[in-house]
Amino acid sequence: MPNSSQGGEPGPKRGGSRAAWVLAGGLVLLVTMAVIGKFLHGDLKDAEVWYDAGRRALEGRRLADLPHYRYPPVFAVLVAPLTALGMVPFFFIWYGLNVGLFGVALWLAGRIVFAPGEAPAARSYWLPGLLVAAYGIDNLFLGQTNILVMALVYWCFLEDLQGRGWRAGWPLGVAIAIKVFPAPVVAYLLYRRRWRAAITALACCAFLLLILPAPVRGFHRNLAEMADWGERVAMPFLSKGRAGDWGQHSLDFGNQSAPAVARRFLTHVDAQVAARKARPIYVNLASLSESQASRVVLGVFAVLVAAFLAACGWRTPRDQRQWATEYSLVTALLLLTSALSWTYFFVMLLLPAMQALRLVGQPTAIRPVSARALRGALWGLVIAALLLGNHYARALGSVFWATMLMFAALALARYDLRREAPAG
Repeated sequence: MPNSSQGGEPGPKRGGSRAAWVLAGGLVLLVTMAVIGKFLHGDLKDAEVWYDAGRRALEGRRLADLPHYRYPPVFAVLVAPLTALGMVPFFFIWYGLNVGLFGVALWLAGRIVFAPGEAPAARSYWLPGLLVAAYGIDNLFLGQTNILVMALVYWCFLEDLQGRGWRAGWPLGVAIAIKVFPAPVVAYLLYRRRWRAAITALACCAFLLLILPAPVRGFHRNLAEMADWGERVAMPFLSKGRAGDWGQHSLDFGNQSAPAVARRFLTHVDAQVAARKARPIYVNLASLSESQASRVVLGVFAVLVAAFLAACGWRTPRDQRQWATEYSLVTALLLLTSALSWTYFFVMLLLPAMQALRLVGQPTAIRPVSARALRGALWGLVIAALLLGNHYARALGSVFWATMLMFAALALARYDLRREAPAG
């Protein structure tokens, strides 16, 4: 079998690359015009929450009673310098940073998927970008942080791939300090015995959460606000698989995680609970109790983890294709098992989509059944994106099922790569 630097796609064609840049530039221009329109109409979404939190950090006011702020105090401290510029500069700098970070994440994903010296075709970049464009645009319209988190997690993967453990941990630590969502990546690092990366991630996270805000917030105040955040958000998220003080709101059709989709199917819950004045949506096939539904969710988690272990095995990956497929599986698993995976979280499918396209382009590396599964998963992403505007489809878990299909297809491919004979 060829190694990851052989049998790659042909080099990029200038015309195709130029057309891709024109398409990307046109899309960014249209989105920018829409964002400007939203700003002029006062539709600031979550960017307003980050701005208020940063201003409170500058002014020494409490964060615990800020509505809708469910991040640790450190995030308010990190954005505080931008908020000092005023709302208009903050809003558009934050927007510009997110656009740039999407490009950075695309570049990082390419470095993970393609070996040094390869010249992948332009479509290897613009096609996966297009598949997750709807989720990226959702992040831009909301002013959310998931593009930043994606770039940091991919950076961790790239440093880990290149064997730089001490450098791999700190971007992951930053990502966890901003948003607890990628914390399970530490468990993956321990599973792969990447001790340096895991230790660095935990140390960096602890420094950011406990030490960095202290000079601004005061050590005792920061600890008190961390305790409040842990009680309201982190502990329910980690111990019960529930989205903290979001309550019933976490079961809204926008949440595409396994816990949310399972509870919409198994309990009589309205999927329109997000303070919308709209007709209720019920998709339940059963009316189980909360404890019964929780046991089913735990069973789903166990099946997903068992599938991951069966596909990856205990031996360290031998080449870049195996590592890239494994990182893609970890990313999909994060999205599926989180208690809260709103639609915009799925921008992180950028890496799995790019790796799926890469493996489909190497028919000798995997079995035909795996290649067909990957093609089906890519079409699943297309269908899920087309159905984003349909609330009933999302209540049924359209994005969740597309991600499940991608996870299953990548698991088959990882199993094939694990069983192939070593090169040479």
